[in-house]
Amino acid sequence: MRLAVLAALLLFASAAANAAEERKLSAAEIQAALNGKTAVSIGGSPYRQYFDPSGVTIYLPEGGREDRGKWEADEAKQQYCSWWERGGWSCYDLFETEEGIVWRGESGSEYRARLLDGRQLK
Repeated sequence: MRLAVLAALLLFASAAANAAEERKLSAAEIQAALNGKTAVSIGGSPYRQYFDPSGVTIYLPEGGREDRGKWEADEAKQQYCSWWERGGWSCYDLFETEEGIVWRGESGSEYRARLLDGRQLK
């Protein structure tokens, strides 16, 4: 019985710690976090992405060509949304973490990045 209680307490503490590590951002917080910043990937395929205050975004995969799209913080959805010529609009929940930020899509996709001030694509 004591072992089961201890296991439950450890599971609860672990879940609470994970929840404390991430915080979902509102649309206003997304706008403030990304505006004029460059995201640099953490893990996964290396990329950089700049978020211009005009709403233009530039995606640059390592060793590839840059792709231009549009970005916005959607007030109704409280999500980050981007538009790309090949894919149209897609939206993600955006979370702040100790490392930086995490985009999470409805499909379960997840992208982690740290943010740098200004346009730092090279």
